[in-house]
Amino acid sequence: MTAVPAGLLASGAWRRAGPDGLHWVESLPRTFDRLRERWSLVPDGPAWHGHHAMVQPVRRDGEPLVLKVSWPDEDIDSEARTLSIWDGRDAVRLVASEPAEHALLLERADPGRSARSADVEGALPLLGGLLRRMAVPAPDGLRRVSAVAAGIRETLTERWDAAEHPFPRSLADRVEHLAGELSELADPYLVNRELAYRKVLAADRAPWLVISPRAVAGPLEFQVAPLLWTRLDEIGGRTAVLRQFRRLVVAAGLDRDLARSWTVVRSADHLLTGLAAGYTEEPVRCRLLLDTFSGAR
Repeated sequence: MTAVPAGLLASGAWRRAGPDGLHWVESLPRTFDRLRERWSLVPDGPAWHGHHAMVQPVRRDGEPLVLKVSWPDEDIDSEARTLSIWDGRDAVRLVASEPAEHALLLERADPGRSARSADVEGALPLLGGLLRRMAVPAPDGLRRVSAVAAGIRETLTERWDAAEHPFPRSLADRVEHLAGELSELADPYLVNRELAYRKVLAADRAPWLVISPRAVAGPLEFQVAPLLWTRLDEIGGRTAVLRQFRRLVVAAGLDRDLARSWTVVRSADHLLTGLAAGYTEEPVRCRLLLDTFSGAR
């Protein structure tokens, strides 16, 4: 029987769900046993985990795969659909899925080697290239980024007041204006809102493969801000941020003005979210991005 990793027992989304969460995590060994039998899988090492899922390396007819079971609130159907659309294009291949068990059987990549370990000079153009190559027309049924922008516009002043005015009113007005403009634009592409350095893993079939996508419909420029703020401590000050921004825009073939607008709007939104949650580091990073891009041309 597969052992649940100690880290998942100690933390995870399931803990906020009370008895239902405890039942889910305690039932994971039996769930993995059922799925291995159903799909003729042989365990191939200890399981690991993220915040919302447990993953076990397995083999089938000698092929290295991973079996992933996610917390029920996670949108496993969307992940399976997205991976099916990409069909191995810079992402792990989906081998099988079982929605009733919130389970996916996936091509194996190396969880010990992610793009987070690459220096930022190499990692930013790497992820920019992935962002461009994985751009496909958005299928029906995805959450639309234009609606995200509309929500930011509608709630910004209330959240800005609640946070006791963390940036000038003039900047709040500009963010609202930009969010309004963005809410009226088309949502042409399937965009992976979880394109993150730790979710791009080294692999055998390709140098790097994306895992655990979360799809929305929108412009690729929506993803610029998190790719910057995640590594901002390594990037440095305003001049360095602008240089890396330009490198990312070129690598992904983005519209610079649209990328800048989304960076301002998402940085303000993330700053307010971080303050409301009591975070200390994220708001500081977002302030630097706001200072850099609110007047940048």
